[in-house]
Amino acid sequence: MGEHWGASATRNFETWANIYVRHGAFNHPAELHGALAGQLAAGERLSASEWESVAADHLGTENFLPGDQQSPGAREFFAVVYEDVLTGLQSEQMQFRLLLPDDEAPMGERLFALSAWTRGFLEGMARVGGERLATAPEDIRELIQDFVAISQVEDDVDEEDDAENEAHWVEISEFVRVGALTVFTEFNRATAAPSLH
Repeated sequence: MGEHWGASATRNFETWANIYVRHGAFNHPAELHGALAGQLAAGERLSASEWESVAADHLGTENFLPGDQQSPGAREFFAVVYEDVLTGLQSEQMQFRLLLPDDEAPMGERLFALSAWTRGFLEGMARVGGERLATAPEDIRELIQDFVAISQVEDDVDEEDDAENEAHWVEISEFVRVGALTVFTEFNRATAAPSLH
């Protein structure tokens, strides 16, 4: 793994999983990605040091030290993650993507990751948007309730019914993706969204 990260690496679940394994982290990578998306969707912007602290904490370390063998390039990686998530949410072409295992992974793993991502999104929103949610339009509040239900989805599925599972998977994961974009649009209408600094 190099120290020059592109957006394609930061969107790759395996890249994230490898970083988490190197740190012996117990948290799920999708949860951190969801938490960042939730904070940004609720209108929060983080400084480089704030985001680095959140990411390091999720990995179970205090910070990313230069030369740290567990974290070669981690600071740069997570800086690119921040910019990529923010850019995806702001994109008029709806380019935002959830961080999930690829379609070759067992359905149970994908559902577990989607549940973790959605839980992270809700936690990220709650950090900054509690008061805003209380006054949000009804459709946004209903969407959040749907997210709560998805965050509690069981990951034990009947792997035999593959075609039906895949159809449901596409529908639910796309619902969450579009829902995150909807929340972002609602709470970021008038903000000029500065970059990470």
